[in-house]
Amino acid sequence: MPLQLPNLDDLRWKDLVTEGRSLIPASTEEWTNHNPSDPGITLIELFAYVSGTLMYQVNRITDGDVANFLGLINGPAWKRDNGLSTTAAVDPDEVRDILRTAARIQEQRKVVRTLWVPIRAVTEKDFETLTCAVEGVGRATCLSNLNLENDDPSQRWLRAPGHVSVVVLPLNPDIPAQELLAEVRQTLEPARLLTTRVHVVAPRFVRVGVRIGIVPTPHAGADDVLRDSIARKLKFFLDARSGGFDGKGWPLGRDLNVSELYRAIAEVAGVDSIVPTSDLHGVPQDEFEVDASVADRIVRDDKGTIQSVALRADELFDPQIEERKITVARHA
Repeated sequence: MPLQLPNLDDLRWKDLVTEGRSLIPASTEEWTNHNPSDPGITLIELFAYVSGTLMYQVNRITDGDVANFLGLINGPAWKRDNGLSTTAAVDPDEVRDILRTAARIQEQRKVVRTLWVPIRAVTEKDFETLTCAVEGVGRATCLSNLNLENDDPSQRWLRAPGHVSVVVLPLNPDIPAQELLAEVRQTLEPARLLTTRVHVVAPRFVRVGVRIGIVPTPHAGADDVLRDSIARKLKFFLDARSGGFDGKGWPLGRDLNVSELYRAIAEVAGVDSIVPTSDLHGVPQDEFEVDASVADRIVRDDKGTIQSVALRADELFDPQIEERKITVARHA
């Protein structure tokens, strides 16, 4: 919560004159002429003007104050971009000129960025910020009250008070995951609360395939080329590092809806429409294929129609797109 600065300039000139005039009887009984023509009243009005000016200046945060505040936050060794230390004796005019330029904004942003980096991990956001600061980390998600290192899958998602699990996706798939996870543990260990047990894990991947029918546009290329374009599009769309509609990687734990699958395929040049497929007996087939071990991830509506593939919070997709399961049906 930001500090609320008091307003020291809360009296206007008229208020000061009125207060000064009210003090006259307590100071001298002989002063009975309180009209504006009286020289004493003129002096009160003059002093009210001077007092108002002084209060206005006191109420302002000057450039020198900003420099001193930045120096207190950064320590005595802090130096500005021009090499001047906050503790050194400098020309006030030079300080004013420096801080009124872009350097002032730059220094303030630099300090704020420093304050944003936590040194203690208390909230989920703290854990994620410290984890992402480790070189080689692409993304991180913190899940409180869970022990995702539990070897028993049935116990992994049970509430575990005092436990925190951090799911780490390496920036580069070629980075040895265990080395990166160990480095993250070393970073979080001194930052955690004494009673918090931290578990650093890699994402789990759910294999997903696609069965879909495509009606191409009249001037689309060869079927093999179209299948290849669709397969590459879906692999890229579901990729952990480059997927999603924003190209920043498929979000951890985010479900994939059938409508989103259709939308991604529709972006491929040469696709006119998308239709479900059927088996040799004419029975409609699901658009998604998953391993039998995660068959419960298929979400259906009341009529049994597939709606999406669900992921848990520590999971990502492993797209296994086979071109032979993409059917191209040309217009007659």
